[in-house]
Formats: sequence, C-alpha cells, structure tokens
Amino acid sequence: MALPTSGAATLSEAVLALVALYTLCVVVYRLYFSPLSKFPGPKLAAATSWYSKYFDLVAKRHGGQFPMEIKRMHEEYGPIVRIAPDELHIDDPEYWQEVYCNNSATRPIDKQEKLQHRFGLPDAIFSTPQAELHRSRRQAMAGFFSRQRLRETQGRVNQLLERVSQRVSKEYAGSNRVLDVGEMFSALAVDIVTEVCFRRCTNCTEAPEFKAPLVVTIINNIWLSHWNAHFRFLLAWIELLPNSFIGILVPAIKPILDLRVSINRQVAEILSGMNKASVGTKDFRDSDHDTIFDEMLASKLPTNELSFDRLSQEAMALTTAGVETVKATITFAIFHCLEKPAIEARLKAELTEAIPDASIIPTWVELEKLPYLTAVINESLRLSYGTTQRSPRINRLHAMQYRQWVIPPGTAVGMDSFHMHTNAEVFPEPLVFRPERWLGNPKGPNGRQPLTNYLTTFGAGSRICVAMHLAYMEVYVGLAVMMRRHDFHLFETDRSDVEFALDMVAPMPHRESRGVRVTVSK
Repeated sequence: MALPTSGAATLSEAVLALVALYTLCVVVYRLYFSPLSKFPGPKLAAATSWYSKYFDLVAKRHGGQFPMEIKRMHEEYGPIVRIAPDELHIDDPEYWQEVYCNNSATRPIDKQEKLQHRFGLPDAIFSTPQAELHRSRRQAMAGFFSRQRLRETQGRVNQLLERVSQRVSKEYAGSNRVLDVGEMFSALAVDIVTEVCFRRCTNCTEAPEFKAPLVVTIINNIWLSHWNAHFRFLLAWIELLPNSFIGILVPAIKPILDLRVSINRQVAEILSGMNKASVGTKDFRDSDHDTIFDEMLASKLPTNELSFDRLSQEAMALTTAGVETVKATITFAIFHCLEKPAIEARLKAELTEAIPDASIIPTWVELEKLPYLTAVINESLRLSYGTTQRSPRINRLHAMQYRQWVIPPGTAVGMDSFHMHTNAEVFPEPLVFRPERWLGNPKGPNGRQPLTNYLTTFGAGSRICVAMHLAYMEVYVGLAVMMRRHDFHLFETDRSDVEFALDMVAPMPHRESRGVRVTVSK
C-alpha cells in the first residue's frame, strides 16, 4: 500500500535531516575530536576528502593540481600539514627515511587500503596494503629483478634497441620526418618488459611511427588516473561486462583487453605446466625460458597466492607501471641535451671515448661507470620525478615523532618526489637542469648523506620499486646508444613540453603538449 503524498514527503525530509545530522557530526568530529585535529592545515581539507578531489579533478580545468596545493599549504602552515581528514603530509627531506623505512615484524609499515583499487589491480604487489602480505609477494619476485639476473638478460634488451636504432637511421635520418621521442621510448619500454618478464614481446617498436595502439592506450589511461581513483566503482561496473562488449563500448581500450587476453593465455599455460610437473610429467621451470611467472611459482608463496587471477594482475601491473618513468627520464635527458648544446657536447664526448665503435653496445655495468652519463641520468630522474603522487605509509603499531609533533599509530603519512626534488636546500636552483651537481661524490645539506639519498624517484625502504634495476638498465643503455649513434634536433618543442604542469599520478606537461619532437641528421 502506497504512502500518502504528505507521508512520503515527511519520510524524505526525515531521511535528509538524518543525513545532514550525520554529516554535521562527522565534520565536527574531524575538526575538533579526531586525533589529527591538532595538526595544522586548511579546515576544509580536514573536514572533507572533496577538497583533494577538487584539485585532482577540476582545478584549472584539467585537475592534477593537488601537489601544487600541498606545496602552498606547507608555505602557509609549515613542514607538517593535514591535507585530508585521515592523512598528513610532511615536507622535510631529512624525514624521508623515517616514513619510507624498512618493514619488520615489530614495525609493520602498511599502505592505505583505499588506494588498493586505484588501478583496478588490487592483488598486484604495488597495491598490497598489508605489510606482511606485501613482503611475501615481493620476495617471490625480487630475485627475478636482481642486478645479476638482469645483466644476463641485456642481450635481449640490446636486440630491441638495435631494432629501434635501425629504424631511426633508415626512416628518419636525413629525411626531415618528425620523430616523437616519447612515443619511441614508450614503445621500447613496453617491448622490453614483455620480452624480459614474459618472453612474449608485444612488438610495439614495429608500429608505424612508433604509435603502437597498446602504448597509446596505456598513456591515455594515465590521464584518467584520478577519475579511476575517486570513482573506481563506475569502472568496476564496466569491467563486469564481457570483454567483447567493452571493446565495442569503449574501442580505445581494446589494446589493453587484447594484452589481458594474451597474458591470461600465458598464465593458463604456465599453471597447466605446473600441474603436469606435480605428477612428474613435465618440469615447468626451464632455465632458458624463465619468466616472472616461473619465478613466482617456484617461490614459497602459498597456493592461494598463485591463482590465475593474481598472476594475471601482477603481469598487467608490470607491463603498464614502468612505461612512463623510463620514457619520461630518457625523453627529459634528450630534451635538455638538445636545448643546452654544452651538455650535449660533453655527453657525446664521453660516450665517443667510451664507445669508439658505435655499433657495439656496452654492458650496463660499463655504462654505469661513466660519470657524466650518470650525472645526466640522475638529473633527469630528479626533474622528471617518477611519480608526483604521494604514497602514504602507515605505522600500524607505533607513534611517529616529527619535531614536537606526535603522530598517532595508524595515521597515513605521505611525502613525494615533487617536494623532495625541488627542495632548494638540497638542490640549489631546483628547477634548473644541471648535471654537474651530481659530479664528484656530492653530499646533501648536512654534509653526511650522499646526494643520491635525496633522489626518491623509485621510493625507498621495503616498498622500493621492485623493477628499479630493470628501469635503470633501460635508461642507461637506451640513452647511451641513441645519443652515441644519432644526432637529434628539437622540432617545435620548448621547455613547456617537459615541465611538470599536471599531476596524473605521473607528472605530465600541459594538456596541449605534442611531446618532445625531433628531426634526425643523416
């Protein structure tokens, strides 16, 4: 039996009144009774998470402005600021190792659970909130990305780099064709990770003009990162649909769906091999064809951690997560070398001396010994940031002490590379690209710590990027070979095409940027 109109109106009013009362109580608690109420910061940021959502999604038309707002907060309120109802941010380079420290049984360091579903890969290692589970998952993969194991794979990296270099010589050198450096190195990064980790290269570097659909989709998804984070439930509903229907509904993501199908097929084959091995019919590990899956299956992870779904998520994360950092670092280095001829001349002179025969690709170990190449790479890592998105840590059991402030256990505390790498006390004239600052074993402002301790592109502590050494190998070998073999010239590109303007988890230039484009001399 339907309620009379007046009764329905009264019920609606009562519900609205209860919602309003609840909201008021939550705001009052957050502002005056929360354990974080004593920390400085804007009242609106303390009252509601919509404060950060505004800067992430709406501010200056495209969003991506929250790191700049956090910097403004620090200028007004000091080195520790409450930037959200449940989160503090610290701007103090000397405190980085305290927040991003190593895990232990007596000091478990977690990530925020609300970030677990940000990228739709909740069971991947970088999404894992709980310290103990993260440690076991990381241990199962860490050996695969050790320096020794990666040195053994450089031959496969060299083959892909040769493919790219030959295309530059044949298709671009002396032709006046315009080459997008970012697209080229994005394609190379995807091919390297799929070849090294899965032995199934995606061959993105064979795409016309290096515009591989898979790479384009990965980069385009970066621009949706905040919408994905704040309104994940909408994408979760879409993902419930069959892949074929999603491909029709959103054609732009079809390459990602195709990659997922390929990875799922490989995971199924690997698991099938493992099952056969269990009855003595086949050894699923083959030293000549090891993949990251083989490494994980041979680990001490329990059976539930080796499920089809989790292995697939880990593979998707590895394929997509490392593209932007590698591409941005090399692109940034090339831009500044071309913009400042003195830097380019000094780097080329060092490379020419170290690589007299340009057709030979040196080992990663040999290239790491070149001081000016290392300085250019460090400075590129510093100003390309890696990620501008903070990744808060939670000391689950113990309070943290920062100056006179006692931070309660269980509090999310974040820092980020944007603030670290632009700190004028650590890096004088922080926005100036100056490789020389890394020469001669430099120290930080206290004179004790190496300057590299303040280079936080890959994080630190127990959750430092598991594939960091692979990224370094790609950057060293890729930058050295391309700068030794080819003469690039900027084409309709200026500093605004590399400068950080928008935080989309990864730092991005202004929305209208066409990337770093070059021509190549014969």
